[in-house]
Amino acid sequence: MAKKILLADDEADIVMLVSARLKAGGYEVISATDGEAALKMAKEQAPDMVILDVMMPKLDGYKVCRLLKFDSRYKGIPVMMLTARTQPEDIQLATECGAD
Repeated sequence: MAKKILLADDEADIVMLVSARLKAGGYEVISATDGEAALKMAKEQAPDMVILDVMMPKLDGYKVCRLLKFDSRYKGIPVMMLTARTQPEDIQLATECGAD
């Protein structure tokens, strides 16, 4: 059975491109276009991994990551941040939120 990855980004082109690469690698991909939907899907679908954009509507990626990582039911799901934000403070914030 293929590993399931939740990809959350509000840019349709990024979702399409990253999904295509992941599917080509044998992964099942589910996607969300805002943080609120991503959090709901993560809790309902129990993916093997979550890939989050930082800047999304409703809830940003930091908040989604924090809500997952600080909940004992979901803290074991690896979370990767996929973002253009690369300043040291952005990386530190992602780490503090629990991103892997």
